[in-house]
Amino acid sequence: VPAAEASAAKVSLAGGATTLKLSSTASGALQSLGIAAAPISPATAGKGGLAFPVTTGRVDAKTLAGSIRHSGGIRLSKGATKVALRSFTIRIDKRPDLTAKVGGTRVSILNLDLSKAEVAIKGKHVTVAGVGATLTRPAARALNAAFSTDAFQKGLDVGTATVRTRIAG
Repeated sequence: VPAAEASAAKVSLAGGATTLKLSSTASGALQSLGIAAAPISPATAGKGGLAFPVTTGRVDAKTLAGSIRHSGGIRLSKGATKVALRSFTIRIDKRPDLTAKVGGTRVSILNLDLSKAEVAIKGKHVTVAGVGATLTRPAARALNAAFSTDAFQKGLDVGTATVRTRIAG
């Protein structure tokens, strides 16, 4: 965000959504294992992928360092086994990631690659597109344990994320 557009070093974000478009690798892995992925309301599934509403966020106006919180989540299920990932938080720092509440614990589930991210700002609307998402080691271990497989590996290409939100105020 150009300094001229922000009155303070930190800006608050609200509204919009983060959309995750699953890679063919991730969707293929889920299908081959018979694992269904479904959004947890108010998240939705559409042509562009799974959309998770942005609730709040606070980021640096120049570097975008900070965090963005979301509502909803995703449920992975196979037979009686269900894993619910909820209340995502994107953390943008030296090692950007996406955390989720799993049961009562917050876990880092995706590493985020901002090297090819494209940032666009129009008025108060902010879009960050082209963010690569790969599975973290703790998430891979937990999914392998839950679904009795070894198919999930650290670094698995999960997909590409796009954040569309607005500067509050």
